[in-house]
Amino acid sequence: MGATRKWQGPAAIGSAVALLAGAAALAPGASIAATTHNCGTKSFTIERKAENGTPASKIKVTVSQITTHGVSCQAAGSFLKKLYTSGTGVPENYKCANGHFKVPLGKVPELYTRSGKRIQFAGQGG
Repeated sequence: MGATRKWQGPAAIGSAVALLAGAAALAPGASIAATTHNCGTKSFTIERKAENGTPASKIKVTVSQITTHGVSCQAAGSFLKKLYTSGTGVPENYKCANGHFKVPLGKVPELYTRSGKRIQFAGQGG
C-alpha cells in the first residue's frame, strides 16, 4: 500500500509532462495549417478588341462559389482577374482540373491547384 502511494506523485507528473509534450508537438502544425475561405461571388469585365472595324465589346463575367485553401480571398480575386483577362493561359503556374462539386445551372466547376494552394469556383459556362 505504501509503495503505491510512493509512485503516485511522480506518475502524475510524468503523465502531465507527456501530455504537454504531445500538445507542443501538434501546436506548430496547427498554427501553420492553411485555412479554407469562402469568398462568395466576383464579377469582372472583359474587353474584347475590335476586329475588322467593329467597335470593342465589353463582356461581364460572373464567377460564383469561390472557395480557397491556403490562399486569401484577395489573392484569389487577383488570380481570377488574370485568368479571365490575360490571353496567356493559366497564370501563376497553377494547374487546372475539372472540379467535382455542385454548381448552379449555366456554370462550370473549375479547380486550380499549386503546392498546398487551391482555388475552386463555378466559372461562367458557354
